Amino acid sequence: MPKLPAEPYSEELPAYFNLGETRAEIKLSSIEDNRNAALALASQARYNINIFSQNMDDALYNNDEFAEHIFNLATRHPSSQVRILVQDSTPAVKKGHRLIKLAQTLTSSVTVRNPPAKDRGDKCAFMTVDNVGILYRVNGDNKSYDASLNFMTPQRATKLNEFFNDSWEHGTPDLQVRRLFV
Repeated sequence: MPKLPAEPYSEELPAYFNLGETRAEIKLSSIEDNRNAALALASQARYNINIFSQNMDDALYNNDEFAEHIFNLATRHPSSQVRILVQDSTPAVKKGHRLIKLAQTLTSSVTVRNPPAKDRGDKCAFMTVDNVGILYRVNGDNKSYDASLNFMTPQRATKLNEFFNDSWEHGTPDLQVRRLFV
């Protein structure tokens, strides 16, 4: 995983920040702050969302509001994409995670894959939105919610997306997520 350069921090809340416009780095430390950041980014997405996670982080991504934003993005335009790389989807599948259900329903727009073996030990977790916004946690093990949020950082988003795209290309479809027809 590439080391990301630090940017100046802002202590302001992201309530009025605009994707692709507001250039401020925000430090987050709680589950609630991370959930609100994910919602704020997803609500403004126009083209794509990439999520790299250990287990689809239930606390952040398994709620009705986030699922609604993903649904709206995925159905907005045929080229809209939501791609999720998850190291272990077992807990999410067992809990009936909303993103799993969307991936099973919107198969051409919401896709879940497993990263290749070389990236499975990576402890970070992140979400990139429209190639400019990021929510990044150095340690995405669901115990630490220290994170950084930025609505306009194309350089950092590009670095994360390069890692994500390489992992996506060398990864495999998540067989636990596939839709079973009976």
